[in-house]
Amino acid sequence: MKFIFYILTFFTLTEHAQDHKVEMISKFDSAELGSNKWALESFQGIDKLDISFTNAQKLIGKDFKIIIRKYKKGKIEIEKIVIDTKSEGLPTIGKNFKFSILSQQILNNQKIAFFFSNFSNKQIFDVNKKFKDGSFLLRDVCGSEDDKVDFIIGKETQIGLITPPNIDPSKGNLGYCEVSKGNIDVAEWYQKYKISEFFLLYILIEE
Repeated sequence: MKFIFYILTFFTLTEHAQDHKVEMISKFDSAELGSNKWALESFQGIDKLDISFTNAQKLIGKDFKIIIRKYKKGKIEIEKIVIDTKSEGLPTIGKNFKFSILSQQILNNQKIAFFFSNFSNKQIFDVNKKFKDGSFLLRDVCGSEDDKVDFIIGKETQIGLITPPNIDPSKGNLGYCEVSKGNIDVAEWYQKYKISEFFLLYILIEE
């Protein structure tokens, strides 16, 4: 009987912990195929990714940072904290925290924007002119709509990546899932896939 009690206690505690942990959900906001919105976004080369969190109430009142790292030939070319709510006096996390990432490549520039319920931030970066407009695409980090990423407060978590297409079909699908896991060696990834320029996007929610 004691053994059964311990087993039941273990599963109860595990289920309780699962119910209270924070997970990140990312989902593309894609217009209905054939709609006017779909035609406009396709023509302009705009990608939109919505980010939300389970148990978001655990994040209320916390400050956060958004970081963009641009890589060139496998090394960081630019590292930029584009949002820092604490130093900039921006609103802290409120109820039902969520935001959207928008990405557009046009005229040799990569435009990246973050839209929250009460403010937004827009950035622009130069990209090599060899890449035609619309070559860079925003990539999901969860893999599918049903997947979630465990989120740790006080630790950087990848929220997206922006890459051009694979120029060598023999390399497969660029190993996007490897980058999405956030635990790879970027230099090794570059050596394998030879992606000369790409962006990694991160969020850090302060403890």
